[in-house]
Amino acid sequence: MVSIILTTHNQKSFLSRAIDSVLNQTTMRWELLIIDDGSEDDTEAFIKKYFLLNKKIRYFKRAFNGVVSAKNFGIKNATGKYITFLNPEDELKPDHIQLRLDYLEEHSEIDLLTGTIDFEILKLENPDYYNKVIHSEKKEDLVSNSVLFGRRKVFELLNGFNDIEYYETDFIVRALDHFVIQKFEAPTYIVHLS
Repeated sequence: MVSIILTTHNQKSFLSRAIDSVLNQTTMRWELLIIDDGSEDDTEAFIKKYFLLNKKIRYFKRAFNGVVSAKNFGIKNATGKYITFLNPEDELKPDHIQLRLDYLEEHSEIDLLTGTIDFEILKLENPDYYNKVIHSEKKEDLVSNSVLFGRRKVFELLNGFNDIEYYETDFIVRALDHFVIQKFEAPTYIVHLS
């Protein structure tokens, strides 16, 4: 099973798209942990319709402590063999989980996948931002770490993320000493601007 960790803080207006993209996955081998990091926009009332109807969705309300702390809380409460993340404004294509799950199960030597992002929606929503990212000399640095999908042991051994600005990059650098990491070329994570 894959634990999908979605952290949110006053982002109720984006949550339907993100949650629906999880519900529409081609595999049901997942749990969704929604970590509400001190929202004051009726997120809890909005989320109830999901977690009361679907036992695969778990909701946690916490006092505000920041996105890194919320993600680490999600890691500690995850029950899946694999862990990944979804930002509240983004979405997953229907085969996102299945492709990565199949790949890691077929390649037991690989511990952590970094991924690629589908920018087509971003291109339509904000062409100027899209062009800035796509034409940047540092494009790979900007987008390659955004989709982490790995074995639970990776996140446990490293004690989750350090609370710093580039926490995903830092996590991957720390993982290099202990685990096999591979970039997974399947742009099934869709980015939207919040």
